[in-house]
Amino acid sequence: MHKKSAKKYLLSEASIALTLLMSFIALNVVHATDYTSSNFIVRNPNFGIGGTHNATSTNFVMTGTLGQTAPGASSGDNFTAETGFQYFDGFEPRSQNWRWYDDENNETPTVALAGENITPSDVANNNTIKLRLTLGDQTGVAGTDTKIKLQFSEYSDFSQDVYDVVEGWNCQGNSFFCYGDGVDADNDLMTTLLLTDSTATSTHNESGTSTTSFDLRGGEASEIEFTIKTDGPRVNTTYYFRAYNASTSEPILLGEGESYPSIITAGSNLSFTISGISSGEVTEGITTDIDTTANTIPFGELSFGEETEAAQRLDITTNATEGYQIFVFERQQLTHPSGNQIDPITTTNPAPGTWAAGCSALATGCYGYHTGDDSLAAGSARFAPDNTYAQFDSIPREVAYSAIPTDGDVVDMIYKIEVQEGQVGGLYESNIAYIIVPVF
Repeated sequence: MHKKSAKKYLLSEASIALTLLMSFIALNVVHATDYTSSNFIVRNPNFGIGGTHNATSTNFVMTGTLGQTAPGASSGDNFTAETGFQYFDGFEPRSQNWRWYDDENNETPTVALAGENITPSDVANNNTIKLRLTLGDQTGVAGTDTKIKLQFSEYSDFSQDVYDVVEGWNCQGNSFFCYGDGVDADNDLMTTLLLTDSTATSTHNESGTSTTSFDLRGGEASEIEFTIKTDGPRVNTTYYFRAYNASTSEPILLGEGESYPSIITAGSNLSFTISGISSGEVTEGITTDIDTTANTIPFGELSFGEETEAAQRLDITTNATEGYQIFVFERQQLTHPSGNQIDPITTTNPAPGTWAAGCSALATGCYGYHTGDDSLAAGSARFAPDNTYAQFDSIPREVAYSAIPTDGDVVDMIYKIEVQEGQVGGLYESNIAYIIVPVF
């Protein structure tokens, strides 16, 4: 009787042991899974407090692992301790503190446009500035050969109209923002940290398409620098900038509580002046015969059958994003107090022609103008040849154009007159006006 009972007891113990073993295997399978969302992936998390795992290679043997109670990373000069889940997918930086500087000729800039994380205002066109930005890694994995470029938008969330900062060699005058040429070379190492949250230096960047062999340190807040030039951005507008990982083709997201770097461009400006040109000046294929002022073109006493030429100079500066147009019109023809007039040449602004074509040998008198701007709107080159003249019109006609902001454009206007013996003598006067239209 006692022996039979012992046998039943041993069988029961074996059944229990088998059941526990099967349960352990099932739990292990459930935990070996990935947890995902739209923002992250946790791969094969290990929740156990210990276990035996054997893994080998030619260089190491792993005999076991221990679970961890919390994620995190610690580092020093000689080590990095990566804790938490035992799978690190790759370099995952976040955008943190930033500051703008205005002295691109210093390797470590000192002239700040505003405080840390504060948007500077009134940033002028054609200004080369530096951006210092901290990129904090979240995983403890280094960013090997990681090239960071810069993008901009008028939308603070980069939901639309996102553009790369343009390479410096391809700046068109209205590219908005281009990489600038500072004292540093692209990919040069920085020497000094300036931001309060950075822990590691990285590189100066003057290109978004170059390659780099620099590794951004894992688990560190790396300070990076970009040199950019304002190139005709819209006036009085806020622009936002974000770092973009060119190596993985992904934008670098904001860290918690952080903001994207931003600037406010300068307000609109326009300078338009007219100045006289002295006699004897060679311009646009002629030599001037008289002195002019900003307000007068005093032809004086004219000789029959002789061409008399004069000039004025137009000077234009504007930060208008899409440049400007200048128009000229005549309030009245050259008129004598008696009502007699000197006729204009017959060629027009839309179709200018040579002086001989527009001033017939049978005419008692002719006068007209030539503009020194060789390229007008829509790429028209109708005044590009020197000997092209048009009549003044009561309707404003285009005489100068630019599609981009300008800093000191110069256009010479030529005025020409000729009278024959049939023209009634006396004092003739006219009045011409200019209109300039900037396109902001």
